[in-house]
Amino acid sequence: MDKYRLSLIVIAALAVAILAGGWFLGVQPQLDRISTADAQTASIRQLNDVQQIKNAALRKESEHLDHDKAQLASLQQEIPTSRSQQALINQFDAAAGAAKVTIRTLAFADASTFAPPQQVNAPVPTGGTLVAVPLTMTVDGSRSALESFVANLQRSRRIVTIADSHYTGPADASLTLSGTTWVLMPAQ
Repeated sequence: MDKYRLSLIVIAALAVAILAGGWFLGVQPQLDRISTADAQTASIRQLNDVQQIKNAALRKESEHLDHDKAQLASLQQEIPTSRSQQALINQFDAAAGAAKVTIRTLAFADASTFAPPQQVNAPVPTGGTLVAVPLTMTVDGSRSALESFVANLQRSRRIVTIADSHYTGPADASLTLSGTTWVLMPAQ
C-alpha cells in the first residue's frame, strides 16, 4: 500500500466521519424538532376541532337566547330577585278586588334562608340564596268570595305558598291565611 492510497483511505474515513457527525449533530436534531412540531400541530388541530364543535353548540344555543331571557324574566316574576313587597301587596289587592273581599290585616315576618327538610331531596338554587318571607293575612267577605280570593292567589304571578288557613263564619265571614312568599337573592 502506498502513501497516497493510505492518505485516500484516511481522507475517505474522515469524510464519512464528518458526514456521520453532521447527520447526528445537525440533521437528526432538526428532524426530531420537525417530528415534535408535527405532533404538536396534530394535537392543536384536535383541540381546535373540539373547540369548533363547542362553538357550534354555543352558536346554536345563542339562537334561543332571547326566548330564554324572556322565559327567565317570566320566572323571575314568580320568584323575584328582591323582596318587592309593594308589588306583592298590589297583587293581593288585585286578587281581593276581583273576588270582592276586603283585606283586613297583612303582616310580614322576618325573612329567613330556605333550608329544605332533611327527609326531602330538594334541589338547592345555584344562582343565589332562596329566601322565605312568612306572611299572615286576614280577609273578610262571603264564603264564595273568600274561595274566589284563594283561587285568585293561586293563579297570581308571584308564588305564595299557603301553609295554614282558618275560616270563621258564616256571619261576618273571614279567612286567616298563613304562608310564605319567596325571593331568590342573587349571589354576591
